[in-house]
Amino acid sequence: MKKILLSAVLAAGTLFQAQSSELLSTTWYLKKVVKNNTTYLLPQNSEIAAPKMTFTPTPGSSGSYTNMNSPVCGKTIWGNIFVQGIQPNHFVFWTYGIGNNQTCTISENIDFTNQYANYFNIGSDSHDYQITYSGNTRNLVLTNNLGDKAFYESGFLATKELEPSKTASIKIYPNPVKDSFLEIKGVERIEWTKIYNAEGRLIQQNSADSRIDVSGLSKGGYFLEIKSQKEISRHQFIRE
Repeated sequence: MKKILLSAVLAAGTLFQAQSSELLSTTWYLKKVVKNNTTYLLPQNSEIAAPKMTFTPTPGSSGSYTNMNSPVCGKTIWGNIFVQGIQPNHFVFWTYGIGNNQTCTISENIDFTNQYANYFNIGSDSHDYQITYSGNTRNLVLTNNLGDKAFYESGFLATKELEPSKTASIKIYPNPVKDSFLEIKGVERIEWTKIYNAEGRLIQQNSADSRIDVSGLSKGGYFLEIKSQKEISRHQFIRE
């Protein structure tokens, strides 16, 4: 019995170390905020782009402290964590702050930035965290003292997952796309579509529609992932 209990404790300790290591070593891309049971999705446009949260060791601390940094629309959101004080699925900022700058001009971006800043700003020095996995993507949920949540993902896929589809019947056009919409033909029923940048990071998710608004994408190459009833196919396209 003692051996079983010791094995369970060691396994739990190993899992905790892996989770805390992933928390601190992963670049997390912000997806949405839930406050008072209301969901605020990250707007999909080039002005707000892809806000991220990173953790870096505090200079001169020999790894004892780490800095959290998560700017959005020019607004600085930061915190300092004592690494040895991180508990299983829980950490506490010993100090943190919110900047006053605001570089976004689009109203939906400003509103989202304020909701995200308020997630950290109101009595939120203590946070629970949970890391789950979806294929090769890590998902992170932070929960503050008030029960509000911030959702992130690592957003990077293995190279083999970015290979274009070999399904010849599915067509996307125009390609390159110069206007606002990309059209999909040859799919009986679309369940969802996702757009990844050239690095494999998810930047846009769409509902079941064969006409996709790409006006918010910067110029460059992208991968379109299409989920139908039969399969998931992947296609390359260029935004001009």
